Amino acid sequence: MTGQLSLPIDPSADAWLSDFAGPSWMSLIDLVRQLHTGLIDRLYIHAGPYTGKTHLLSAICGSFVEMGQTAIQVSLTELLNAPTESLAALEFFDLVALDDLEVIQGNPAWEEAIFHLINRSMQGEVKLIFASRLPPQGLSLKLPDLASRLLQATVFRMPETLQQADRQAVLEAVLERRGWQLDARIVDYLLVHGPSRPGLLLKILDEVGERFERQRRRPSPSFIRQTLQFIEERLQAEA
Repeated sequence: MTGQLSLPIDPSADAWLSDFAGPSWMSLIDLVRQLHTGLIDRLYIHAGPYTGKTHLLSAICGSFVEMGQTAIQVSLTELLNAPTESLAALEFFDLVALDDLEVIQGNPAWEEAIFHLINRSMQGEVKLIFASRLPPQGLSLKLPDLASRLLQATVFRMPETLQQADRQAVLEAVLERRGWQLDARIVDYLLVHGPSRPGLLLKILDEVGERFERQRRRPSPSFIRQTLQFIEERLQAEA
């Protein structure tokens, strides 16, 4: 069904809830458990850029699939080019994760479509997750009923920055899951000088991991120097 409608599903599959390790994520993991058990049926996640929202949506969808349920993650930024009727197909999933919610602001047709999707989900057993750069009360919506529905969701604000303990927990979790044994100098550099924004840390770690996997042998001193230089350049570019 989704293929027939050409829905822009986020292709990221290499994301796990275990990636969100550390004390800053404990309340989030608890909310996901409540979503699994049906204690909550709507979750609204918000934070600025490079905070890992899209990675988190992929991880939550993956956790539902692991439990034998169906889940879909869709970018509303890309879906705006499709007819609003395409949302009707989503109600057949157990979990629907909609990213970039802020892009529908001021678009009457899409605001109404999201409102009807929420209403249909309440009639069935569809769970919804919304991700946005803005909190629900910060959205400039033309449809008051939609604003009211979004305010009824359980809200979680993603950490904008991570303390070193959180960065270390995230690094260790991702490295262990992927079986990467990076040189201690690279890990230490990421801990001390790496980004505090979780999404950017995960992004740079992905890129470092790709370089590591292409090495295919014990990393040489020159490879380590090049990797450290690469990380520094990426950090400067994102600053």
